[in-house]
This record gives sequence, C-alpha cells and structure tokens, in this order.
Amino acid sequence: MENNYSEEEIERCTLTNRHEIVFQLKSLIKRGDRVSVIFQEGKQSFLTVLLDVSAKDGVFYFDIGGSNEINQAFLKVDHCTFTAFVDGILIQFSGKHCRQAKLQGDPAFTAQIPDSMLRLQRREVFRLQLPTTKPFTCRIRRGTPQETLLPLHDISVGGVGILSTTALDYAQLEKLENCWIDLRESGMIHCALEVRYINAMASRTGKSLWHLGCKFITLSPSDETLIQRFMARIEAERRALAAD
Repeated sequence: MENNYSEEEIERCTLTNRHEIVFQLKSLIKRGDRVSVIFQEGKQSFLTVLLDVSAKDGVFYFDIGGSNEINQAFLKVDHCTFTAFVDGILIQFSGKHCRQAKLQGDPAFTAQIPDSMLRLQRREVFRLQLPTTKPFTCRIRRGTPQETLLPLHDISVGGVGILSTTALDYAQLEKLENCWIDLRESGMIHCALEVRYINAMASRTGKSLWHLGCKFITLSPSDETLIQRFMARIEAERRALAAD
C-alpha cells in the first residue's frame, strides 16, 4: 500500500464488522478478482482468487499458487497480507492460520476470516483497469532515441499503472521526462511521469510479473479532460457489453 494515506483515512475505511467483512469476501469470490498474497515481509508473493467462505467455520478458501516452491514456502509462514484493487478501491487484510485444504475434492488454501479489512478509495484518483487484449500502451524514452513500449494496466487523472512480463529497470521516484500515453482513437498524451512504486510478483502460473505505478508530474487541463472522457467511454462500453 502506498504510504501517503492519513491515519484518519485508514481508520475511517477499516471494516471491523464481521458481516461486512464476510460480504466483501463473498463479493471478491463472485467477481473472481485476482488477489495478491504477500508474505515473508514482502520477499515472496503469488496471485490467487478467493474460492469460498464459511462464516460458520470462520475460514475462507483461496486457490493455490502456480509454483510448488512458493506454495511450500507459504505454508511455513505465520501470517500474510492479501491485497486487491477492485474498481479503484484498495482492499487489504491479513491472513492467519493459513493451511492446505480440499475444496470439493480440489487442493486449496484456507485462512481465518480476518478481524479487520481495509477498504480504501480516493475518488479524486479513481483508477480504471484497462483491457489486457490489445492493450493501450506507454512509450518511454530515457535520454536516448531508443524507446521502451509497455502495456498499460490502469489509468487515472493521477497516473498510470503498468503490468509487464518483462523485468522493468526503474527506480522509485525516478522521473521519466519523455513519455507518450497512446489511447489510440482517444488521442496521444505527451507527459512526464514519476515512478511511485515497482513490485515484482508471480502470476497464478508462477510466471514473473512486474507492476509499475507512475504519477503524472505535469498534465495539462486538456489532457486531463481527454483522460476523463476516455475513462467514461471505456466504462460505457463495458456497461453496454454487460447488458447484452
């Protein structure tokens, strides 16, 4: 989680009611959202999906990772952190008493239903997750004519996120002065970005992924309007597809 949230904001957005927490877990299960499981003080992680929750037994079930080595390391830890971004909302909670289990005959992990859950949204920087098929792109030039073309994972008026299968050689707070955000028919944005965070993680199949979060340093009012219109169009297209 980014460290620029106030303590008051975190406290206000932390759920402690058991019924609300179970409801949020069921929502993640119904949507099939991907959830990052982070353990060993952030040194290890894998992607999963939540499978089921039993309020009666006080546990929830989630899919095992794609790497047997990571799965075995995970079973040795005392606690972990679950993190997901759902429609611009950060959902984060701790996992305790994690163990291997069976769910309808298939291998799974199970953990204790958390006592608290952070559900945090900043509406002014709502992030829209973008399609992974034929992705929109960001071109970055770092002082040479050579450019790096990277797929956009999400976008907001505050910045962009990139999810790449190729290792990303950037440093936190590095300024990228020459970047082009290609939104195809919606337009091209020439901008400067600042790297806010870069996380290495593993997909459910064990494949390495790099998640790069960047903040716009300079964004003109016209480009901000362009992004807002682009986000509205993507959302409208999604609603239209869901209605069919």
